[in-house]
Amino acid sequence: MNPVRLHPFHFLKYIKYGLILCVIPILRAVLAFDIAAAWLAFTQDLLILLACAGILVTLWQASSAGLADGVLTVRQGVLARRPALYRACMVSAVEVCRPLWYRLFGAARVRVHFKAGGGLRRVELVLPVRQARQLARALVPATAAANFFEPVGMDRLIFVLLSANILATSAFSVLAVRRIAKLVGQDVGALALGGITQMEHLLAAFLPAGLSLLAAVLLFFLALSLLASLLRTYRFTATRSGGVLLCRGGLLTHTERRVLVSAITASALRITPTARLLRRCPVYVSAGAFRGDDLPILALGADNAPVLQRLLPEFCLPQEPLCDPRRKSPPQYLWKPGSLSLLLAALLVVSLRTVPAVAPLLGLLLCLALASTLCNLEGIFKEGFCKNANRTFTLCYCRGLTRHVVSLYTNDLSLTITRMPQAASAGRCDLRFHTPSRHTYRLRGVEFYRARALKFNL
Repeated sequence: MNPVRLHPFHFLKYIKYGLILCVIPILRAVLAFDIAAAWLAFTQDLLILLACAGILVTLWQASSAGLADGVLTVRQGVLARRPALYRACMVSAVEVCRPLWYRLFGAARVRVHFKAGGGLRRVELVLPVRQARQLARALVPATAAANFFEPVGMDRLIFVLLSANILATSAFSVLAVRRIAKLVGQDVGALALGGITQMEHLLAAFLPAGLSLLAAVLLFFLALSLLASLLRTYRFTATRSGGVLLCRGGLLTHTERRVLVSAITASALRITPTARLLRRCPVYVSAGAFRGDDLPILALGADNAPVLQRLLPEFCLPQEPLCDPRRKSPPQYLWKPGSLSLLLAALLVVSLRTVPAVAPLLGLLLCLALASTLCNLEGIFKEGFCKNANRTFTLCYCRGLTRHVVSLYTNDLSLTITRMPQAASAGRCDLRFHTPSRHTYRLRGVEFYRARALKFNL
């Protein structure tokens, strides 16, 4: 790939505060339908806009990126030139993202992830679309191949449900609304609150007052998470071309991921309550510094298990018990959710006599706490690790309402063994696996002799 200048969007991070200072007064005037005030704000901020444009052009003229002889060279800087060199053989994954407003200006964001867990983890560049695709093909070459996983029909709906993350979407939505309200000066949150209030009035005909509000909030954020998942998984496909795992999809943001199969460090199956109901579980992969926990590569079920074997040939389910439940301590697993369940049960009994209107809400929370207790009870019999016949590791642990089954394919790991006095007397310990992607997997109640004899000889 010949050297090419970076896209001007790459340098927006240096002048974004100047642009915000100029654009916000204009935007506020436009939202107030005051054209005269908008024109006045534009003329007053014209000098700042011209200065930002001058800085942008200067930085753009002094930048370049190119790939030659297996080395990615990125040059930036005006007064002090800063050439950066990256070895292509250290690349584990490449992402090419094209958000909607990037596509309007012919730009693409390229994230290059590296294999090493410490130090440099990734490089992010914004290039013209054609050069971004050329760079991705040059760093992680892959030929065209048939799609191994392309959900359609009911499989498409199942994949959307499994990919939805209501907690992350809720937090992101609240932060985004607060930030937009600060910048624009308009009460954007009142619109969302009005929609939730109307939904609450609708549900109040079927549910008690406290429970109807909670149900309205949950339905609102569930709809947002499903919409976000639907946009992310639009026309999603996953295939393997030689030694490269290739994933494409997205409606508003087109995303293409190229992951070297030889650099994959772990794959994780998340068995959530939704996955138990649908009898499918999402599969996530991480490779070096690439985490990949925002979008699964496959919805694994009994009917498409060979597809996962074709995508990840080293994957295998454990063929021996992961732990010995008789040597575990049930209070270590059950004291948190059990204490919460007892507290909610006591509050529910009191509310039935004093504040009956709050009882349905406490009953719902009690059900969630009991479900978490059951999941941790499952951890007593399931949580542990083993070494497979193909010399890979399989870990299993339970957190919240989800059971995680993780397969490790690398020796680039570190261990932490924690022994409390009571656990040490019983020959148990807590074992933590640290991976290059900065994932930490904690196993509770592991036999100390097994953890001490653990060797990384994959």
